[in-house]
Amino acid sequence: MSLLATTACVRATRGFTLIELLVVLVLVGVVASLATLSIGDGAERQLRIETQRLAGSLNLARDELLITGAGERALGLRPDSYSFLELVILDDSTREWRPLVDQQLGVRQLESGVLELAFEQEGERMPLPQTGGWEPHVRLGNTGEMTPGIISLRVPGKPLQRHIRLGMEGSVEVLDAFPE
Repeated sequence: MSLLATTACVRATRGFTLIELLVVLVLVGVVASLATLSIGDGAERQLRIETQRLAGSLNLARDELLITGAGERALGLRPDSYSFLELVILDDSTREWRPLVDQQLGVRQLESGVLELAFEQEGERMPLPQTGGWEPHVRLGNTGEMTPGIISLRVPGKPLQRHIRLGMEGSVEVLDAFPE
């Protein structure tokens, strides 16, 4: 082989062409943008997950009451947590709402500063207690009915929020926008 042919082979195998580099860069950009879209904002993802979890828990509690016909239950809300409650009779004149001791329906603490809860009933925003005992906000009946209202979950400092509309007949609907 001549020196000229050897030099041409070495030059041809030394690197990538500009077209090959551009194709690789475009592919890396597409994969990175798809990954970013699928991951999304962490707060937005957490808001979506927590809204679905609360709606699912409401459906579970309603269905459990329909099947068992158990006594009174309710959902208690605080700005940073929620829990399903049961009415406990202490004596003839004393009754108290206590959180369920249950992995799915017990006290659920939201991550501090990431999500906040609010409850609106008949167009009026209801105050949520910060601490102390639990108060019932959404009562669940053993025939499937529940207190109608709207539970809102929002990310403080951002325009991110989702809502759960509760119907008197026991419907639970997750909404992206506040219902009119």
